[in-house]
Amino acid sequence: MKPILLTFIVVALVAGCGFEEPSSVKPPAKALTEGQAAEAQETIDAPPVAQTKEPPPRPRRSVSTVSISIHEAAAQGNIEIVQQRLAVQPEGYINNRTPSDWTPLHFAYAQGRAEMIRFLLDNGADYEAKNKLGQAPADIPLLKRNFKNSQFALVELYTSESCSSCPPAERLTSEIRRIALAKRLNIFCISFHVDYFDGGSWSDGFSDGRFSARQRTYEHKRFSGLYYTPQMIVNGKHQTLGHNRANAFNAIDRSLKLSAKVAVSVRQVKKEDGSIAVNACTLGKFENAALCVALVENGINRRITGGENKGRVLSMDNVVLDFKCIELAGLTGHEFSFDLKKATGKKQRNLSAVAFVQRTDNMDVLGAQATRIHWQTREEENPEPDTKPERIADDT
Repeated sequence: MKPILLTFIVVALVAGCGFEEPSSVKPPAKALTEGQAAEAQETIDAPPVAQTKEPPPRPRRSVSTVSISIHEAAAQGNIEIVQQRLAVQPEGYINNRTPSDWTPLHFAYAQGRAEMIRFLLDNGADYEAKNKLGQAPADIPLLKRNFKNSQFALVELYTSESCSSCPPAERLTSEIRRIALAKRLNIFCISFHVDYFDGGSWSDGFSDGRFSARQRTYEHKRFSGLYYTPQMIVNGKHQTLGHNRANAFNAIDRSLKLSAKVAVSVRQVKKEDGSIAVNACTLGKFENAALCVALVENGINRRITGGENKGRVLSMDNVVLDFKCIELAGLTGHEFSFDLKKATGKKQRNLSAVAFVQRTDNMDVLGAQATRIHWQTREEENPEPDTKPERIADDT
């Protein structure tokens, strides 16, 4: 009987460990103090508090997955993103345009991103792509720079090889050009050869009826009844006798004290057909204005065979070979082409292009800039005879 009784007691004890007394509130293991009891009751009666877990941190996206356009990436100089965009886009996407026709290369130039510029050009970016204002990528920084250094003087000389009083004026403009180059001043000289001295069996080798008409436009709009040779006009505002040194330098000094109202840029555009092309652009506020480019040659020596200077050898700089203008109506940039195939020779010629913006109502010149033209003459297989008098020297 004893073993059975012990077994029953052990089983009862083990079974009792698995039960709880069916009571809604367990009696405390030990008595609570009055303060502890009140605190416990407040906890029981308090409304349940929602569990607020801190949200897991968002996975950080690498720069390469940021959703920005190829244009923004080019402006930031982020080559990695540009590479990714090009990898998933069709061929030619490197020249993708914004609504204003800006390409990634425009943005890279605008922000001065040298490494990005090299990368884009190495991968087929169009260096001459024009936006809706006619600006190529390289024009953007030129305009910014020229705004900072905007004092200028555009010196126009109206002259003729047939005019006996013109050689002193030619020498004065050559001197002005040398001073400007030495002191790095924005003084741009251009000499227009008029045609109203031409006649008989001889004519000025550089005369053009358009140049005479331009001088008469000054007479009508600015200088009533005044047109003659040699006549010097500075910034479209001041005119003087072309060989009057004191008046010429006074007009230039007055002009250099004023800032340009617009920025102008001009640079040469490479052409495969042997022609000369420049892209000229402007930036600023203007109305009733035209953008003009003069192609000029320096270091010309010519033996004159007729007119008042017959038998003399004239040395000339700043000679206008061709001249073109467009009205500025929304478009602020334009590519100008000049064909010099009929003027070929064996020597390299000293050419430059002078661009300026001029009001068409009162003839004020608002801004100007110039660039050297790199062009090597070459003999043609069947050169056409040149109707102009032959140059005896073409370089300085």
